[in-house]
Amino acid sequence: MALYKDAKAAGTDLYKITKEISGFIGQFFDSHEEIKKEVKKQELDPPKTKSMKAQALENVFHQIELERQSVELREFLIYHTDPALGAVWSRFEEEYKKLNEENEKQIELERQLEIQRKWQRRKRLSNLQDKALIIAAVLTITIYLHLLLWSIKQMTTDR
Repeated sequence: MALYKDAKAAGTDLYKITKEISGFIGQFFDSHEEIKKEVKKQELDPPKTKSMKAQALENVFHQIELERQSVELREFLIYHTDPALGAVWSRFEEEYKKLNEENEKQIELERQLEIQRKWQRRKRLSNLQDKALIIAAVLTITIYLHLLLWSIKQMTTDR
């Protein structure tokens, strides 16, 4: 019974440790994404206080640091995690690839929907313009015919 309690406690401890590590790694990836977004933002709209060369150099150093940290994390997950967890990095890469593909599909779907909405908007506008042109043409012809008939009536009454 004591062995069972020890095994259960060890399992619970392993679960807690794994959960804690995954939380820290999750924070790392969140921070990693935030930094990438900030670097991209600065590339698109560099601060006016720095020269473009200084900003370019800073961007390169940021990219190198992000790559270094990613390599360090990958090596940690491959070589320094408990073998009982299995191939953490490989499983992570598969899951990330799956999530990334789903995200790309969602983005593509939203883009397609936006294109479709714009097309429908243009189609409605075009239909309204067509109707307005038809109404204007009918109105012009009606006015022309009324003026023609009025002028004929005037000519007949003048004779």
